[in-house]
Amino acid sequence: MRLPYFPLHVVLFPHLPLPLHVFEERYRAMARDLVSDASPYAGRFVVSMITEGSEVAEPHGAAGSAARSRQVGTIAEVRSAEQLADGRWVLLAAGLSRAVLGTVDQSGPYALVEAAQLPEVAGVGADRLVAEVQVALDRYLATVKRFVATAASESQPPEEMNDVTASLDAVLKPIHLPEDPLAASYAVGGLLQVELTRKQQLLELPDAASRLRAELQLLRRESRLLADGAMPPIAPADLRYNPN
Repeated sequence: MRLPYFPLHVVLFPHLPLPLHVFEERYRAMARDLVSDASPYAGRFVVSMITEGSEVAEPHGAAGSAARSRQVGTIAEVRSAEQLADGRWVLLAAGLSRAVLGTVDQSGPYALVEAAQLPEVAGVGADRLVAEVQVALDRYLATVKRFVATAASESQPPEEMNDVTASLDAVLKPIHLPEDPLAASYAVGGLLQVELTRKQQLLELPDAASRLRAELQLLRRESRLLADGAMPPIAPADLRYNPN
């Protein structure tokens, strides 16, 4: 299928949300076409992770020419859209399916890409892996909470720690994974606070079993590093709108 193309510094997994603040003119045009009643795209567009370049076009540059991205991306669908008075858009999209990207057409007001959906395969042993990953995820979230609480206790007055604890409880609630191994594998991929290249590797794995096994290793690795104080988690404040 031929769909609008939106390369970003993000990895979008199927079933997961993607909030977007659209301010650049080419993407404003894309947003208008996506939500139009006469749109041939039915609100769908393709997202892939930028490996080189910027989301924002260089002055007088061709649309999308500044960025290079991965060949495997995600077909997304607009779920809600609001246009602001100055012409910007606030979109909420959701991942639908993984896709292999083909030829990119830069001749129009925004890029279009040939995208072929990838098959959704559970893989051998995927069902039993979900329970194991759930245990590792619970431990990971508990470790993150302890790490942040310990760091905050060193910088916050004692009377403010109750507020910190309440905020942590609100942000790091227990998460029960779906029973479906494919949905579970994508949920964990979205939750893990690791480098984008690692997330992209998870997205590109051929089946849920492979993805869950890789996520199990990552959850255990991240928990060990946090427990040892070797690395900080990404702050909740950094989980914000994509800049475009």
